Amino acid sequence: MLPTLQVGPAALQTSGLILLVGLWLGLTLAERFAPLRQVSASQVYNLFMTALLAGLIGGRLAYALRYPAAFAQSPLSLISPNPGLFSLTDGLIVALLAAWIYAYRKQMPLWAALDAFTPFFMVLLIAVGLAHTASGAAFGSETTLPWGIELWGAARHPSQIYETLAAAAILLVLLPQRKAIADLPPGAYFLAFVSLSAAARLFLEAFRGDSLLLPGGLRLAQIIAWLVLAAALYGFSRLARDR
Repeated sequence: MLPTLQVGPAALQTSGLILLVGLWLGLTLAERFAPLRQVSASQVYNLFMTALLAGLIGGRLAYALRYPAAFAQSPLSLISPNPGLFSLTDGLIVALLAAWIYAYRKQMPLWAALDAFTPFFMVLLIAVGLAHTASGAAFGSETTLPWGIELWGAARHPSQIYETLAAAAILLVLLPQRKAIADLPPGAYFLAFVSLSAAARLFLEAFRGDSLLLPGGLRLAQIIAWLVLAAALYGFSRLARDR
């Protein structure tokens, strides 16, 4: 694990740097991919930047409204790069709302836009896995297997590495199909990514040591993954009927 990277006198958060690189690589790939779905690269870039800025501002303001004492003594903390002063859930909600408004105003077809952004989502999943590996988050359950890693006082499944490998496998399966996407109905490429990601999550959660357990030993993330997988398969059936 490498939570921080020392660059001269500055200590940089490794997971944050990985995510920034992932965002940049994913956006670059999506811009190149977008014309295959009759979406311009400029539309992809503008939608991404709109969602990113709105999400950052919304997540910080939501945190400030929830915990005003954190900023009472130092109002300049509102523009601090500290990710701890940020509400991720609120930021994502604001980002999605801003993206929807932009797409609606620019009359971007929903399914074509989702197809265009699918390479971005695939790269981002890999970056998230690498960020977890660097920080030690999303750690695995205890194990006696020879490839277990020492983390938080015990030998554990390297669940972060499993997560990264699964995301990389999805990218290797789907990305080579981009040239054939013209023959697919709008939304099929995105739904394929969602289906594979949900199936991978069902498998990966079995090795997590920090999953939220429900009564009866059920894992919340697996239940959500089942629902997402069912929704994606239903979407495929609707696309097949509409063709």
